[in-house]
Amino acid sequence: MKTKLLFLSLLLTSSIALSQVMAGQVDDFEDGTTQNWIIGSPGDAVSPPANEPSGGPDGIDDNYLTYTSTPPESGGAGSKMIIFSAMNQWSSNFTSEGIVAIKMDVRVLTTDLNLRVAFQGPGGKRICTTNAVNVVAGSGWQSITIPISASDFTAVGGSGSVSIADALEAVSTMRIMSSAAPTWTGADTIISTINLDNITASTTLSTQELQTQNDFEISPNPASSKLNIKLSNALDNANVTVYNVLGKKVHAKNLNAIESSIDVSNWKTGVYLVRISTNKQTITKRFVKQ
Repeated sequence: MKTKLLFLSLLLTSSIALSQVMAGQVDDFEDGTTQNWIIGSPGDAVSPPANEPSGGPDGIDDNYLTYTSTPPESGGAGSKMIIFSAMNQWSSNFTSEGIVAIKMDVRVLTTDLNLRVAFQGPGGKRICTTNAVNVVAGSGWQSITIPISASDFTAVGGSGSVSIADALEAVSTMRIMSSAAPTWTGADTIISTINLDNITASTTLSTQELQTQNDFEISPNPASSKLNIKLSNALDNANVTVYNVLGKKVHAKNLNAIESSIDVSNWKTGVYLVRISTNKQTITKRFVKQ
């Protein structure tokens, strides 16, 4: 019996050691665990990463990962909006697997986040995505794409002799974080709750999720009488819906032109969420009514 248990233990250890990132792999949290996503010094956290059994992007019985950063007065790992993969499923050669983006479903409950992906490679080489994806708190579940080609990263530490391309070919650690600028350890120290699901190693870029290409502008912001909306050419057949901070819909209409306006003179002073939706995507921005 002991021999059999030892064999099974060695087999499990071997399979873990040999595991590595694969094109198309997904962390969907349906196994009821955090799938090895943790924070450093978890004892510092009030609400460390945990698996929630229901309420993901697919609704009832859809598991997801949740993490709340709550800054204690002394700081610490629990005060930062950063999680990382503690096992090998997100390590090894992203380039040879043809992985060009990390996709995920995200919901932010408190405090807007600027999400980035960071990797550590040979020689302690650390790289972080140059451009963040802004996720507005209270805007519900949304799918985001973070491109991870070599040109999408900024070097933030480690051996200068190791290039960004080299790091992508031998990743040892992957991090998901919110930060104002590319970093490895300098994630935002904030009070915020993030929900994550379907973290995917993608071999394609989904154009509807690249906000730099398919975006919209609102102006002036803040405003007291009129809110102007300007769509990109890629946003065809769009609808606009505006919610107050309590989630109540205050305005909705179809947008049949690139530029349009909304009369906000009778709205209460405060913060609103302006959501543009098409049959392919949803983008949300914050608007302040003076």
